[in-house]
Amino acid sequence: MGRTLYLNENRGMTVFRDGPSIRVEEKTKAGRRIPVRLVGRVIVIGNVRLDSGAITLFTENDIPVTFMNRRSEETAVAMPYNHRLPTHYEEQKSLLDSEENIYRYKEWADAKRVLLQLNMIRRFLPDLAHKLEKSGFGEGNYQILLKNIRRVNDEQWLIVNGIINNLLREIIIESICKAGLDPHLGVIHRRHNFGLVLDICYTMGGESDLQSIQFFKSYKDKKLIIREKSQWVVTNEGIRNIVHRFENKRKELRNKIENIIDELFELIRELRT
Repeated sequence: MGRTLYLNENRGMTVFRDGPSIRVEEKTKAGRRIPVRLVGRVIVIGNVRLDSGAITLFTENDIPVTFMNRRSEETAVAMPYNHRLPTHYEEQKSLLDSEENIYRYKEWADAKRVLLQLNMIRRFLPDLAHKLEKSGFGEGNYQILLKNIRRVNDEQWLIVNGIINNLLREIIIESICKAGLDPHLGVIHRRHNFGLVLDICYTMGGESDLQSIQFFKSYKDKKLIIREKSQWVVTNEGIRNIVHRFENKRKELRNKIENIIDELFELIRELRT
């Protein structure tokens, strides 16, 4: 499985196609030639000069390309074009066959979300987590606890959490497509682009919250997020901080996503019997 190629905004950097490879040129460094066979996915952050030939090289080789800025806005995804329906499209549609099926799906997704939220609480408030395991808790209670743990303003939180969610969606897209499911056919996010991707990202909320908290606990005395033109933006050093932590957990995150997809297939089989 190929590695993630991160292309972060850098003055003087250009990326272009060079046969079956891409070439990365920077003013102050020697150029790099990267064979596409070594790349599994691409993340472009900020204003990067990237020619269309490089983008089509990735998509021709079934490599999704995610674009975002340093405020986690303007997100876009370039994917390979395929006019055929995914292998399990018809089975997946059964999730929307009736109100009962929709209710069962949402109940399952909420249960998965609560488990991962509980894991996050256990990391910072173990005694409280033990009590919540017995008594249960709702989304409102979780958001109150989260605000007390994170202790940063909403704008900063949403930017960092948004970047981490964008990285998480990239793994989800890859796993969904390989499983033969339709990434756009969601239930919670019905009729949204990448609806199923957003549904699974919703269930993984505790994971993205955990990494966001770890970022803010590490940024004291470091310029990882700064105010620029009246807006907060994550610096290049901050992006590296997020990416390093995320890549260290990539294998664990992928396993959790694969388990969620396995459970989704089980749910589909139950609803179709």
